[in-house]
Amino acid sequence: MSKRFLRSMCWLGFWGCFFLTKTALSQTLESLCLPALYNHSHLTYKADRQNWKITQSPVTQFMYFANSKGLLEFDGARWRVYELPNKQIVRSVWADTDGLIYTGALGEFGYWKENAKGVLQYHSLKKLVHDQAFQNEEIWHILETPAGILFQSFAFMYLYQGGKVKKLTTPGNILFTFQAGKAFYLEVIDKGLFELKGERFQKIAASEFLGKEAIYTVATTAIPNELLIGTNKGLYRFDGKQFSVFNQELHDFIRTNQLNAATRLRNGNYVFGTIRQGLVLTNQRGEILYKINQKNGLQNNTVLSLFEDEKGNVWVGLDNGISMLALSSPFKYFEDLEGKIGTVYDIMTFQNTLYLATNHGVFAKSLTSKAEFQLIRGLQGQAWDLEVFDDQLLCGHNNGTYRIEGDKAVQLSNITGGWQLKRALNKPSMLIQSTYTKLCLYEKDAQGKWVFKHTMEGFSNPTAQWEELPDGRLILNTKNAGLVLLQPASDYKTAKKVTNLGLRAINLLKQDKIYVTSEKGVQEFDQKQSKFIPSARFEESKAQKLFAFSDKSWWELTISGGLRLLKEPNQWQVVPLQNNFLVDDYETIVSHDSVARIFGRENGFAFLASTDLLTQNNVRPLIRGLEVEQFPELTQYYSKNGRSGEIALKYNQNNLRFKFSSTDFASSVKYSYWLENASKDWSDFSDNSVKEFNNLMPGSYTLHLKTNTGLQEATLNFSILPPWYWNLWSKLVYCLFFCLICFFLYQWHKRRLAAENERLQQQKALELKEQKEKNRQEIIRIRNEQLEQDLVRKSEELANSTMELIKKNELFQEIQAKVSEMQVHSKPNDFQQLSKWIETHISTGKDWQVFEQNFNQVHEQFFKKLMENYPDLSKGDLKLAAYLRMNLSSKEISQLLNITYRSVELKRYRLRKKMNLGQDENLAEFMMSF
Repeated sequence: MSKRFLRSMCWLGFWGCFFLTKTALSQTLESLCLPALYNHSHLTYKADRQNWKITQSPVTQFMYFANSKGLLEFDGARWRVYELPNKQIVRSVWADTDGLIYTGALGEFGYWKENAKGVLQYHSLKKLVHDQAFQNEEIWHILETPAGILFQSFAFMYLYQGGKVKKLTTPGNILFTFQAGKAFYLEVIDKGLFELKGERFQKIAASEFLGKEAIYTVATTAIPNELLIGTNKGLYRFDGKQFSVFNQELHDFIRTNQLNAATRLRNGNYVFGTIRQGLVLTNQRGEILYKINQKNGLQNNTVLSLFEDEKGNVWVGLDNGISMLALSSPFKYFEDLEGKIGTVYDIMTFQNTLYLATNHGVFAKSLTSKAEFQLIRGLQGQAWDLEVFDDQLLCGHNNGTYRIEGDKAVQLSNITGGWQLKRALNKPSMLIQSTYTKLCLYEKDAQGKWVFKHTMEGFSNPTAQWEELPDGRLILNTKNAGLVLLQPASDYKTAKKVTNLGLRAINLLKQDKIYVTSEKGVQEFDQKQSKFIPSARFEESKAQKLFAFSDKSWWELTISGGLRLLKEPNQWQVVPLQNNFLVDDYETIVSHDSVARIFGRENGFAFLASTDLLTQNNVRPLIRGLEVEQFPELTQYYSKNGRSGEIALKYNQNNLRFKFSSTDFASSVKYSYWLENASKDWSDFSDNSVKEFNNLMPGSYTLHLKTNTGLQEATLNFSILPPWYWNLWSKLVYCLFFCLICFFLYQWHKRRLAAENERLQQQKALELKEQKEKNRQEIIRIRNEQLEQDLVRKSEELANSTMELIKKNELFQEIQAKVSEMQVHSKPNDFQQLSKWIETHISTGKDWQVFEQNFNQVHEQFFKKLMENYPDLSKGDLKLAAYLRMNLSSKEISQLLNITYRSVELKRYRLRKKMNLGQDENLAEFMMSF
């Protein structure tokens, strides 16, 4: 045999042992955990404590329970109790392939079927049983057989088919009926086990001893034609010829704790329910996998019934309550029900031992023994971090940093709060730790043990996380300053430069790049710009935290608290989880090996053997019901999606309440809805399974519903009808009426326009007439002004001419007087000629004619009126009147008339006499006013 072959065999053996060890460790770790257990107390489902039988409708997937108060229904979101007419205890229940729910009680047998409103309505079949003794019998078992629905009491067995009930003749007094595969079996007291074939019974050979025991289960096994029979005294296998103990350990457990119910699961495993110690789950060989009782979470140790639903979950009807074992979930849970361990912050498997860092300290448990978790001495109190470097387990603790050696701890540093300890990339011989106050550095001593070396000077800030860039710079997620970029010295003793990046991060991690989650979304570090920028890879992500592992797998904790796994690029798969799955603000996901994951929880941890077990849920949510406020008669329930036709509601029935449900019983379902034509986008996921819409406007709507655990969507179409005064006919009437109104308004408008046009024309004509009158008056005014101006001008000319005449006459009079004076000394003829010449130029008649003409122009019609009133006036009187009209004095008049002053006065006297004026009347004023 060649050396190369031997070397290959050795390596093959080594890797084989390695993978077997890893697998064994995973299996051992998984064995510490139990499937998720959901408990429903009688206070939750609001019925009696005891639940005798369980079934599931193949049509709706709803769960039904034979409860002491009646038929109990669970649609995944809410419970409902249907009582029998006489309020009997429901002892048995069965859902047939058509979705009818059959129940049996004392003297009662019948089925439940949905009425027009979607509510189950009971239809009794007892009138078909023509047997007086039936009134005193309780129906304990119901099965669907090829011959019909089989229901039985402890005394009788009946077959219902085609609307008739037939009583079967049994081989003797009977106990229970069972179905194993496609066969049906019946226990006959003191006679053994019988198989029902059609309507006949055939005894199972060598089963007489079973007639002395109470049979609680008959099931098939992994071996064809073999039966597993469970009684109150143990478990037996029957190979067709003889009976033998199925599994001695299980047999003894059942015998001690008294079997009461059992079922074989579709994967070949078994679940056994006992009177005293709850549940036992076994594999196909009967080897016990889990024991579930009140000590580890079951509500009650007395199991009355068991049922496996379509998803593989096991429902447990208890003497007090209902529980569900979520076997369909890939998660297993370790629950610290006693509160010993506390909240788990970090997890590590090291040297076949599981270590938990909790708020109570560090606990360890060997994975190769059944020993319980033990507290590591010296590590009581808050522990944050567990890391393995070069085969040494180090712990970051509230009181400092420790190295764990077996069941004790050696303190390396007393600097408080060791949050994150990692190896320096640019100096692998050194470890860097972030703490409450400083950055701590660790190196190995001469013995190869990690020891505290020093702190980094120049930086002091509580730092939860840190990552290192290829150039040696550190990005720190500090509690006070947010993200900080630190340039350390080459020996890591001092911080050369600290730069605040201006961003607060929720968490910091490194995969191919350095990422942070923040209120601005997922950001990645750009080394060229030395800052964080939005990550194109996670552009659509709304992560609160991200977790990355060496196998390139990504987990995302969403803002709503859900968990998603990145299966393919940009394709996230929702992970089904229980409520309060992770520790708020300190969420922890640890890689156990290349495929398994461990999740820290507030009261223990959860285990996922492989991400391959996570399959996409295909459960479609259900719009379960519709309620109309103030119209209870319109309440409608739906047991399945795809309702035909549209729901039409009146205009005043627009305050609606919708109820949601989902038969994804093993997940913490959250709902998101979108009301098309009323809202713009989907709502956030919420635990609330009821949504109200108030004051909806008339129109057509479509309600969309989805859950956080699946991709399918449910829809419901409905419409709000308009009021009678806003329907089609009323709209036509309104339209016609509107048209008539528009026509009349048009005609009225035309008449109004015509009247307005006429009014405007009249107004225009009046304005034109007024304008003409104004223009005429303006012309008259201008003419009068011109006349007045002419009159003033002519008065001035008259006055000037009069004054000139007066002055001329005065001058000539003076000359004449002077000449007369000179006559004494001169020749008489000369002066006589000169005197005549002067006399001819003194106020001649021609002068008067000119004066009269000017006077008439200024004082129009004066002479005419004067002569009309005083016809006896002479021409001299008229001259005197004119001069008085001009307000001339007697002296001025005497000069104009070339007479003496006294002669003027005489003339004035004569004129007064002719005009009959009194002594007290002023002649000049009279003339001026004439």
